[in-house]
Amino acid sequence: MQPLLNVHDLSISFQIERGMVHPVTGISFSIFPGQTLALVGESGCGKSISAMSILRLLPTPPTRYPGGRILFGDQDLLQADEHHMQHIRGGQIAMIFQEPMTSLNPVYTVGDQIIEAILLHQKVNARQARQIAIKSMADVGIADPESRLDVYPHQMSGGMRQRVMIAMALSCQPKLLIADEPTTALDVTIQAQILELLRKLQQKTQMAIMLITHDLGVVAENADVVAVMYAGRIVEYGRVEDIFDAPQHPYTQGLLASIPKLGHEADRLNTIAGTVPSPAHFPTGCRFHPRCPRMQDDKLCSDQDPALREVLPKHWAACHHVPDFQSKPVTEPFLNAKRTTNPAVLNLETDPGRA
Repeated sequence: MQPLLNVHDLSISFQIERGMVHPVTGISFSIFPGQTLALVGESGCGKSISAMSILRLLPTPPTRYPGGRILFGDQDLLQADEHHMQHIRGGQIAMIFQEPMTSLNPVYTVGDQIIEAILLHQKVNARQARQIAIKSMADVGIADPESRLDVYPHQMSGGMRQRVMIAMALSCQPKLLIADEPTTALDVTIQAQILELLRKLQQKTQMAIMLITHDLGVVAENADVVAVMYAGRIVEYGRVEDIFDAPQHPYTQGLLASIPKLGHEADRLNTIAGTVPSPAHFPTGCRFHPRCPRMQDDKLCSDQDPALREVLPKHWAACHHVPDFQSKPVTEPFLNAKRTTNPAVLNLETDPGRA
């Protein structure tokens, strides 16, 4: 099976007054139909702008793409004209943004906004579009959807607004859904409902999902494949079970070690020393080396940026101190995998070696 989306060696730059900034450098990943890829990392590591670049939502200028390709099927989206991208956005690739209150227009009813998207991407009349909107709202668990079509965003709770965003995204039956922190600012009960809803809709339609988050619990419960980002680079990539059971990059190990463990209330939380570097001043060599516990006056780490290499079967990491899995040329990340482990096995609370 060919990947639905294949991002190959993508770099993103911004032209600012002080010169050129390179927040994302040479990232590669693939997403297959029915698969969930989690893009994980701290705030500011480049997750959201990578996702927005897939839909070409970043203004050019100041945004530039000095290298790479974004293949959706057999078409490079970076080379597509704006007219074609208008049909891709919302139709074949949909996106749920972080904050639904700022994503929904406050002066239009939620029904008007969903119907507008349907009319733009489907060959239906206004009456048919309204029926599709009602069904979409019912599918995401909104009670009495026909009357809720006529309310304004401020009249709904945060959880309901997020459901409206999902209904709008799914109303045109996209092949790929990009969910950028879809449960931010929601309480844990609503968060669980939203994620369960996405899982059910994915099973029903075989839609691919790109899940952007820094919540490792959400990743353990929902992802098939995980890409860990740090300072604009993907530093580890593999199946969710492999990443959580045997992390190879010191940054991933630090993230997992920092999770609070049940029964260890008196223990101090583990932390990663130092701070995340600014995109305007990334360190030379490995971008993680100033904070890395493996760094011991090693010129290799400070001078040379490590490539993403296959260090275990179907498991890639970018670290000079992890040996190659095999001597033959290393392939780029290209992983058609579904999770084989029950989420309960990836225990976030009791097993310090897992998350």
